Amino acid sequence: MNKLALQLIGASSVAFLLSGCSTFFTDHSDDYQKESTATTPIVMPDGSQPAKDVLVIPNENTIADLEGVTPYETPRAPFIFYPMVGVDVIEKPDAIQFSIPANSSQSKRIVTDFLTALHGAGSPIASQTENQIVSVPFDFDPQGWWGSLWSSITRVYPATPAFSFTFNEVEGKTLLSVQYREEQKGAEASNWMSPVKSQDAYSVAVRLWGTIGRQLNQTSAYLSNRGSETTFPIWVDHRGIFAIYLGKNSSASEIEAKLNAAGLYLIPDQDNMLAPVPAEEVARIGDVVDFNIPGSEQKLFKVYRRNLDDVSWEKREYPYQISRQKAGDFLVIDVSAMDSPEVTSFHLVQRFLK
Repeated sequence: MNKLALQLIGASSVAFLLSGCSTFFTDHSDDYQKESTATTPIVMPDGSQPAKDVLVIPNENTIADLEGVTPYETPRAPFIFYPMVGVDVIEKPDAIQFSIPANSSQSKRIVTDFLTALHGAGSPIASQTENQIVSVPFDFDPQGWWGSLWSSITRVYPATPAFSFTFNEVEGKTLLSVQYREEQKGAEASNWMSPVKSQDAYSVAVRLWGTIGRQLNQTSAYLSNRGSETTFPIWVDHRGIFAIYLGKNSSASEIEAKLNAAGLYLIPDQDNMLAPVPAEEVARIGDVVDFNIPGSEQKLFKVYRRNLDDVSWEKREYPYQISRQKAGDFLVIDVSAMDSPEVTSFHLVQRFLK
């Protein structure tokens, strides 16, 4: 028997077997179409109300009906500012000092947590004694690949700031002195200085001031008084930017009076702009100014101001808005255009403290 005959016999056998299955076995694939539901009547007791399928809405009678078409209001984001406890600031020639209304143990815990959040992974503390904490150097401006290669070739590495926190407990309060120094690989560290001398160090000190005030308020705010109003007018957000609490339902005249009392001026003919100086003293691009020899007060000629890079924060104008929240009205000054927003915000809100 050749190969072709075997293939024909095999195919015929398979066809016979498949057809035989339907001959000897009943096909139940369509039985579901012939089935009917089994219903059992519910016997209701005498006097009962007939059952019916309805949508039950709780307190339906107390829900007001919508009459007419009302404009859609975009939901506001949750309020991001938090109240602070008053922490006095004293600027000394070689340090910034905070007068904290708490004991040294609680103050050290707040500073330690702050350094941990600032540093990230690893320990942020280089050394610690009973009255002092010294941090590791913080690299706020990490080098790129080319910068690291250049430092490896020249053996000149960037300086990084380290911080010292000294605690002295006096009459139930803690005097916290904050200093910094520049540390550089292969060189001797500098002397301890005031954070005012460095923008990065100053930003850290300002951020710590806001963190201390916020943490102290949270630890003292029990459930019984969380809704009470704070007497300290400065509030802080999660980024370290500050806002001024103006009270509730403040009128435009009341807001202007508070701004004037704080030494801030509204810019005329401009909406929602203020400045720490009168409008005629505000520096603007296009002003005619004297061009001086760098490092000297000698005036060469007049030029047009092309940018505000050399203008201090006191001579600038800032946008502001009045944020009306459930907690009250807040003055929010936009300092995002500044190189050190935290420091500028700190300077502006200090004017509201008497």
